[in-house]
Order: sequence, then C-alpha cells, then structure tokens
Amino acid sequence: MKKTLMYNNKNISIPANLNIFLAVGSIALLMFLLYTCAHTDNWWLKIACVMLFAYTGNTTFSLLHEAVHSNFHYNRKINYIFGNITAAMFPTAYSFQKRCHLNHHRNNRTQYELFEMYDDRDNKLVKNITLYGVLTGVYWAVPFIGSIWLLVNPNSLLSSRFSGKDNYEVGRMGGASMLRSFENLSGREITRMRMEVLFTLAVQIGMFFLLGLDLTTYFMCYFAFGFTWSALQYADHAYSVRDIRNGAWNLKVHPITKAFFLNYHDHLAHHQHPNVPWIHLPKFVDPNVEKPAFLAIYLKMWKGLVKLDQNEPAPIDAELDNLIERENFTN
Repeated sequence: MKKTLMYNNKNISIPANLNIFLAVGSIALLMFLLYTCAHTDNWWLKIACVMLFAYTGNTTFSLLHEAVHSNFHYNRKINYIFGNITAAMFPTAYSFQKRCHLNHHRNNRTQYELFEMYDDRDNKLVKNITLYGVLTGVYWAVPFIGSIWLLVNPNSLLSSRFSGKDNYEVGRMGGASMLRSFENLSGREITRMRMEVLFTLAVQIGMFFLLGLDLTTYFMCYFAFGFTWSALQYADHAYSVRDIRNGAWNLKVHPITKAFFLNYHDHLAHHQHPNVPWIHLPKFVDPNVEKPAFLAIYLKMWKGLVKLDQNEPAPIDAELDNLIERENFTN
C-alpha cells in the first residue's frame, strides 16, 4: 500500500505512477526511433532520431537507476520487473547493475574511482585508456561486457585482474570498486544475475529482428546514447573533494537536458541522500555549495590526467551505508 515517505522533514514519496508512465513511454519512443532510423533514407531524419535516442536512452537509464535504489515503485515486485526491463534497454542486467552501482556509492572517490587522477603507483597508459574511454563512450560497453562475462564464467570474472586481484593498476580501471564483495554473493544470487543477462539478450535480439534493424542503425543509436551517458557518469565526480559522501557535483545544465536525465545532474544531492527519489532531489540541493557547469568539467577532463594531491577519504560511515541499502518499499 502506498504511503507518504518522510526524510529530514521532507516528503520523499516515490512517484510510482509517473515512473511507470515514463518507463513505458521512453521505451516505446526508443523503439520508434530505432525503427524510423532503420527504415528511412533521409539522413537528416536519421540524425534527428539518433540524437533523440541518446537523450531518451538516458531517461530510461535514470529510471533503471531509480529501480537500483529501490525508488522506482513502492511495490518490490513491480520495482524488480521494471528494473529488469529498463536494464535490458541499456543493455545490462538489473541485479548485476544494482550490486555494481551500490558498490560505487561505497567506494566513491577512493583510489579505485579516481579516473581523472594518477599517482606514482599507476600505469599511466592504463589510466589514460580509462579516462579517454570514459570520454569517448567506451565506458558504456563495460556493464554489458561485464554482465556477459558473468553469464559465461562468473568465477573467471571475479578472479580476473580487472577485479583488482593481484593487479592494482588494472583494478584502478574501476573493476576493483564495482566487483567488490561479489565473491561473497550466494550461488543463488549469481544464478539470478545470469538469468537476468539471458533476459536482456532475449530483449535485444528480439528487438533487433522484430523492428527490422540493421547493424549500422543499431550502433549509431547506441553509440550516441553511450557517448552522452558515459560523459555524464564521470563529469559529475571529476575534480570533486575526496569524500565518499560529498565527492560529487550538482551540475549546471540546460533545464531540458536535466528533465530528460530526471535530475541526474543533482548528483551531489544524490550521493548525500541516495534514498531520495529523483523527483525530490532539488529539495536537497544546497544553494550555497559550488555548482559548476557540466561542460566546464567535461572539457577539463579532455586536457588529460592530473596528479593526485589529496589524501584517501575517510571510511564510509554507518549512517550513509544504511541509506545506500535502504528500501522504500511498502509492499
């Protein structure tokens, strides 16, 4: 049963019906754009479809992000169902994405999530590959590749150098943060993740053939989405203070863009209050805290790596750790 949720004397009730409407609408629009792009010879129309696909894809991802934080719907089963559907459109697997993302919250601005900075222990070639992989959209493919690897051979993934096992430099590419504690998951949890990967593959393959897509159209649309998604995923953290809770930015961006991304640019507010649904995040943005422009941070990253000049952040506190795992379900 739906009820009013309060936090810090503010209403943070989940906009469940709105989220369902946005999920269904954004996914329908994504399929319409793919179909139109594949079946028109007008290149101006193709370009328009690709650009709109990029933005709408981020709406769908933002709803996946809500599901990951148990904020898509107050009903646990509906949250899970739409988590899997939105994950399939990324494409990734819902539970895999959830565990990786919650690990990101726990390891934010630690040595394993400083993609713009290097120290004397780093392999600068590896660090440059990581940074420019983020900037060019390659990073978007990592969740999909990781989920496929999990499907094929989970033991190999969790013991690989990318998970930080016996290789600090490669682990610094992000795997050591995202895959942390995966080895503690039960066999049942791993199996569920693998079944979700199969669901995602079925959705993607089915969509490709049912819509009559071609590889050029498919990769044009998903590259555009991946490029815009990947750019924001680190611009909202780069050069921020090394603090697990406060190491992010509330970025200035055009209101239309912010609307497509469902307030994702209020990212400092999100890291400070990970239990708050997207529609309420503006209530938690401190007007007295610096709010840089997205484009300024993004362009600064293109200048290359900077030398690490800040100490390791303090360990995560129990209150934040509980907020990260909090589930706002009522049934």
